[in-house]
Amino acid sequence: MLTAEKVRKSLTPDDIERLFVEGLGALPPSMDSKGNLLFSTEICHGGDSPNKLVYRVDIQNFYCWTHCHSIDLYEIVRRRKGFDSFKAAFDYVVAFFDLKDDGEQTRPKKLTDDWDLLQRIDDFKADEPEEYREKKVSEAILSIFSPPCAPSEWIKDGISPDVMVHYGIRVDSANHKIIIPHRNADGELIGIRGRSFDPFEVQYAKYAPISIEGTWYNFPTGRYLFGLYQNKGTIRRMKKVLICEGEKSVLQSASFYGVDNSYCVATCGSTITDEQIDLLISLGVEEVILGYDRDFKGKKGDEDVTQYEQKLYKVLQPLLPYFNVYVIFDYDHMTGYKDSPTDCGRAIFEELWKKKIYVPPVGGTTENPKKKGG
Repeated sequence: MLTAEKVRKSLTPDDIERLFVEGLGALPPSMDSKGNLLFSTEICHGGDSPNKLVYRVDIQNFYCWTHCHSIDLYEIVRRRKGFDSFKAAFDYVVAFFDLKDDGEQTRPKKLTDDWDLLQRIDDFKADEPEEYREKKVSEAILSIFSPPCAPSEWIKDGISPDVMVHYGIRVDSANHKIIIPHRNADGELIGIRGRSFDPFEVQYAKYAPISIEGTWYNFPTGRYLFGLYQNKGTIRRMKKVLICEGEKSVLQSASFYGVDNSYCVATCGSTITDEQIDLLISLGVEEVILGYDRDFKGKKGDEDVTQYEQKLYKVLQPLLPYFNVYVIFDYDHMTGYKDSPTDCGRAIFEELWKKKIYVPPVGGTTENPKKKGG
């Protein structure tokens, strides 16, 4: 009997590449020094990060560095093809490679006729269902790292020591990482991310979840906003929020204006979800300023700038029905390529702030409903 595990283990890296490119429409992968295949995250969650979905040949499984984390082959196929079940994804892979039943009986038929359920229990070990249940992490786990401190790497980036201590920043010296605790809106620890300075890890992602003794302290970033817990009082008072991509921007903003005056949060990714919008609505936010990284090198009108504008406008579309929305575009290259608006200091940030662009709402109304859908 063909099982998901048997089929998965039978596939070579060449098979995976052929399935993804010919069957799922992925771009051809590149390869790292260990022979791992590096795909774009477009194939797993519709992202646009090249080389961040890694097929690890040693464990024959996938890891997405930007959103999905550990993800199974069949779940990628299910999402990409729009299938409504795990069995449909499995059947697709079997048909793609024209695999034949080997005739071996691996379990008594009397156990259940629910093939899909049985396959999930016996063979499918993806982490996603567990990831999307909120997990509270014991504060004690932070004690294995240094006490809250101020890493010199981030002092150089304009982040004050007091701010780093306020946000609980720590150091994992052995693994060359800055440790960033993530909390929900109530202040409960729900995950830990690290900023790596290891050259091998940086080629995949500077920021990634932390693993401790085989346990990953990852969490669904799309359900939370970094800095919301620390800054929700100011956000509620000001009725506005600055949304950036990375945790460092939140710390820089607090360094500019003080921990009691910052209204910056980070999505820790390049999308904005309904869950994050709900969090902002619950705080009475009326104005949103999007301050994402400058992912273009050209000038206004150049192809890469136009593509970036289109990407950013797509990101902010879900915000328009609920808030007055502004976006920061660094057309004058006051910051560096890939820099956040906060990366070059307070003076540059405030110049960019003055030039922020208002994005008209869909339908022409500027009203912000008190409740989503209202």
